[in-house]
Amino acid sequence: MKWLVGIIILILLIVSVRFRKLAGSLVLLGIVVGLLLWQYQEHEKNKSKNRISPSELVLKNITFKPSNSHYEMTGRIINNSQTFTLNGVQLKITAKECANNNNDCIIILEKNEYVYVHIPPKQARDFRKEVSFYSNQIIEGKLVWNYSVGFAESE
Repeated sequence: MKWLVGIIILILLIVSVRFRKLAGSLVLLGIVVGLLLWQYQEHEKNKSKNRISPSELVLKNITFKPSNSHYEMTGRIINNSQTFTLNGVQLKITAKECANNNNDCIIILEKNEYVYVHIPPKQARDFRKEVSFYSNQIIEGKLVWNYSVGFAESE
């Protein structure tokens, strides 16, 4: 049945000039509506990233423990926003391998990790996140971890 409708539309596109204009107008209208919807979704997505500033979040008791082929990052996130619920946090994580003194360090991992967490305003939640290295690296020195909040998504 669908192929029959397709054949009829194809015949009308070949034979009828008015149908071609109508079909072209409908396709153009569909493209414009699609672009407008996409722009609106991008606007809403960006708005959700700007409601809670990274300075309104507090990360406490952050630890990195080795676990099989990855490290397990644990800690607590406090949402100090007065009005918005936190849905997730983009963290920038850096691991440095340092020799005996902390002055001679080389970065061996730098990646962004997204932590899905639901925290209402003025509340805190504990989280756990696996952080994997790019390969099975052999760590010869001491690991020094750094982290910062890239952005926070909210409702």
